[in-house]
Amino acid sequence: MWRLRASSLFRWLFYTLLFSVALTGFTYKHSAPPHLVGAANSNMFQLVVKATPHSKYQNELQFTDNKLQRELDEGMTGAPYLDPLLPDVNLTYNKKGVPQSFGITVNGEVVDLTSKRMITISNRSQETLRTHVISIRAKHFGELLPWEEASKVLPKYSKFTITDIESGISFEGQRRAGSNHADVQPLTKADSAQLKTIYGGKWSWERKAVLVKLNGRTLAGSMHGMPHGGDGIPGNDFNGHFCIHFLGSVTHGSRLVDPAHQVMVHRAAGLLMPYISKLSPWALIDVWISAVNQGDLQLLQVTTGWNRRCTCEACAACPSSRSRTLRSSCRRMPQST
Repeated sequence: MWRLRASSLFRWLFYTLLFSVALTGFTYKHSAPPHLVGAANSNMFQLVVKATPHSKYQNELQFTDNKLQRELDEGMTGAPYLDPLLPDVNLTYNKKGVPQSFGITVNGEVVDLTSKRMITISNRSQETLRTHVISIRAKHFGELLPWEEASKVLPKYSKFTITDIESGISFEGQRRAGSNHADVQPLTKADSAQLKTIYGGKWSWERKAVLVKLNGRTLAGSMHGMPHGGDGIPGNDFNGHFCIHFLGSVTHGSRLVDPAHQVMVHRAAGLLMPYISKLSPWALIDVWISAVNQGDLQLLQVTTGWNRRCTCEACAACPSSRSRTLRSSCRRMPQST
């Protein structure tokens, strides 16, 4: 019975994912390259990190490196870049007055954004880029802190700043209650207006990746924007509270982890791909459904990418899959026989 259910579900997922791949592939293949904000000085490199290609919230870092520039100017291409998502860090500079842009992985590897192939550089240059990427990503993303610890950092009645990692809009909030996650209210009428702006001018249950900042620490979280329940700060134009989830936090009703919230927590931590790659097929379906409901093109792409790498031991040891892509023989896939 289980095999029959798995087989039917897998066939359904296969055809629906085919549609999603076609949709997201078109959207990202033809999207414009990242905005080039290079300095007039052709020797100046600029790193820009964003959670998604269309995020308005970003951090930047500038540096010079003549050796790296010579290596990039030579442009020797290597192996294809196989991940379904391009790196969240982009490197820009001017080559004889012409803007150049590359993706930079967390390991300091350089990706040609047009050909989707790696650019060969020296170990020294790769290590330099890796160091810069670690620095700028640490500034941009939040700590992935388990709820038990996050609850201590953000005790009841503490006030903190909440930033939507997509729009960059920030507002002030206060934790009012919540033992399984944080029940939060905007502090003032202006803060409620900012929260509503994040959701396009209307209250919504949609999950969004957020950074929660207090006392010099920045935590990765996920919020929705729907007033509900009791409690209230007088005069803040918010009837009830909204919820912020952290790593491993659960809902008050079901006492279960909310898959959509956990995905956004990992996006806010800059760990979306590592998290998605370890999900079971059934959990992956939950994420895909959430992506469809929210119209999240990046999530659709990462959950349906044909090149999604598998991290299970069977695929890691398999000599027939040098790229370690997810195959039908993978132990994590529901089998049809």
